Amino acid sequence: MVCGGVLFMADNKWDDLGEELKDAVNDAINSGDFGDLAGSIGDMVNGALYSFSKGVSSSMRDASQRANDRNRMAGDMGRMAGDMGRMAGNMGRMAGGMGRAFGQAAAQMAGGVAQMANDMSARQRADMAASQGLPLYDKSPAKASCVLMMAIGYPLMGLGIFFSAVMAFAFGVAGSYFLAPLILFLAMAVGGTALGIGGTNRFKMLSRFSKYTYRLEEHAYISVEELAKKVGKSVDYTMKDLEKMIGQHLFYQAHLDYDNKYLILSDRTYEQYQMAREDFKKEQAEKKAKEAEEDKLPEECRKLIAEGQRYVAHIRECNDAIPGEEISRKLDKMEQLVQRIFEEVKIHPEVAGDLHKMMEYYLPMTEKLLDSYRELDAQPVAGENVTKTKHEIEDAVDSLNVAFEKLLDSLFADRAWDISSDISVLNTMLAQEGLKEDDFSAKK
Repeated sequence: MVCGGVLFMADNKWDDLGEELKDAVNDAINSGDFGDLAGSIGDMVNGALYSFSKGVSSSMRDASQRANDRNRMAGDMGRMAGDMGRMAGNMGRMAGGMGRAFGQAAAQMAGGVAQMANDMSARQRADMAASQGLPLYDKSPAKASCVLMMAIGYPLMGLGIFFSAVMAFAFGVAGSYFLAPLILFLAMAVGGTALGIGGTNRFKMLSRFSKYTYRLEEHAYISVEELAKKVGKSVDYTMKDLEKMIGQHLFYQAHLDYDNKYLILSDRTYEQYQMAREDFKKEQAEKKAKEAEEDKLPEECRKLIAEGQRYVAHIRECNDAIPGEEISRKLDKMEQLVQRIFEEVKIHPEVAGDLHKMMEYYLPMTEKLLDSYRELDAQPVAGENVTKTKHEIEDAVDSLNVAFEKLLDSLFADRAWDISSDISVLNTMLAQEGLKEDDFSAKK
């Protein structure tokens, strides 16, 4: 292209020179003056040769400059290729180093998993021991595995993030060559993050477990609300936290009562607790059934029964307060008799009218005598008068028990008579039909 440009410029110059020579000769012929013709021709030829040589020189300089630029660009590209090659080599070495580091970390994690497996075996052994009356929870939970998870996880996370950024930059510059390392380091960052956060969360959980179990051996069961106050968390959060700990065998036999929010530490206590709850539910159901039946009774009967239950409660209270065995036996019998009398009123409200004397005299007198006996029994020194009065009250209690027994029996008198009448009628009908045993014997 350089030679073509010079030749093109030369052709233009020689064409101009020819025109100038032609014009100079025509001017000389027309004027008849040929003296300056030779000098003019020389000047024209010299000017053309100078322009030609200048054009050739300029074109050569331009071509040389372009060649130098291409050479520099080629050098730069060569150096860039060399730099990329060295970077690839360095990244290969770094990948190898990270592979070895990751392998070591994996080996350490495997060791940690083995240690955790050993811990689990120890916990299973502790669980068996707990069933024999030994500790009911892990009193020294291993936090070493948590520290190991954090020590491995967070450095892996940091290295993964750093080299992921480097690989992302290299991927943007060099293309898909760095895609596989980028994915590898991203996976390393994610795995390290999960491992580190998992270790941190478990370390915090074990710290809460230590607070939960502080002086816990003093309790067979404990309110979850009380445990929640120890760690400054809500009851719902603490319930879920305890559930995780039970699942991870930090508590060996513990159970959660989700209704009443209690942590029960042993299987045996939990069984007793369940039985007590069932008994309580039955009592509540029976109580509600009785209340429903009482609601159907006339107003007078309900008042009578309520007053009678107050007397029964007072007899029980005095019995609990008086330590003597003989008087306690007599009061036990009195409580049962009075309770049965009022139970009969619930079943047959029509007998309520037969209890006026009992309600107006016998029971008030009983209450007064028992209060006196209780006061005398509490005296630090029992003199002759105190002892005599106590014996008299005991005899009165016997008399009252006889009276209550007869009163209870009298409540069945009408029904006993009705039953006897029914039996008599039945026997008469059987005899008329010849179906009694005596009739069969006579036929034989």
